Amino acid sequence: MTALNTVASLNSAKTAPSLTLDDIADIDLLLPRLTATSKIGAIKELTDLLHERHVITDRLGFLQAVLEREQLQSTVLNNEVALPHARGRCVDSLGLAMGIAPAPIDFPSGDECSTVRLICLIAVPAHAPDLYLNLLGMLARILSSNQRRRDFLQAESAEQMQQLLLESA
Repeated sequence: MTALNTVASLNSAKTAPSLTLDDIADIDLLLPRLTATSKIGAIKELTDLLHERHVITDRLGFLQAVLEREQLQSTVLNNEVALPHARGRCVDSLGLAMGIAPAPIDFPSGDECSTVRLICLIAVPAHAPDLYLNLLGMLARILSSNQRRRDFLQAESAEQMQQLLLESA
């Protein structure tokens, strides 16, 4: 069963089963070198990956939802990692797209402005808030470790990023 099929079956469940990073670490959604140099550009680049992998059905609608959510409150963790996210009907299955910026990107959110290099974009189906909270908690735990953050920022391939996610589970 592919990661996409596993996540789809998890998303269709009424109650939130225990989610593992193995369920969601799709190598095609891991980008070791973002080409974008701005917050909106980086989120769009990751949104495009989610759309290509059929996690979301409406690129523009999802991008708008993420940017609106970003205006409400900062999603920056430890001044190096951003966890932008949105929930909605345009999301078919829970998805995580991660990208590493070669240079820090200004990342204003809410009333704060930080610079980040690692962006973890989370797409959440309207009917699956429990799965999202589980994923967000796992990512926050993993990425609050200085060593693990450094490991991700030094990753040179999607395979290395996936391995780091799986080792962290």
